[in-house]
Amino acid sequence: MEHLRMSGEYLGLTALNIMGRLGDTNVDEIFAWILKCQDECGGFGGNYQHDPHILYTLSAVQILCMFDRLEAVDGDKIARRLMRCWYDRY
Repeated sequence: MEHLRMSGEYLGLTALNIMGRLGDTNVDEIFAWILKCQDECGGFGGNYQHDPHILYTLSAVQILCMFDRLEAVDGDKIARRLMRCWYDRY
């Protein structure tokens, strides 16, 4: 189940945010882990050393937005990765 961690983190953090308890988390630890999950192509894997996937990239970006840390990643690189996923599909 380790490959589902990014989505699980997002869902758990969203629940904490709804309950007003997001401040109870260790933001720096979560942030460092998310950055470890980013592949050189710009996408994010479901966990550290996992292949990038569009679903986990979305979850990672949503978590970074929740903590107002989106500036720490290269948005253009992520967008290029997402566009590559889209065009590879068709």
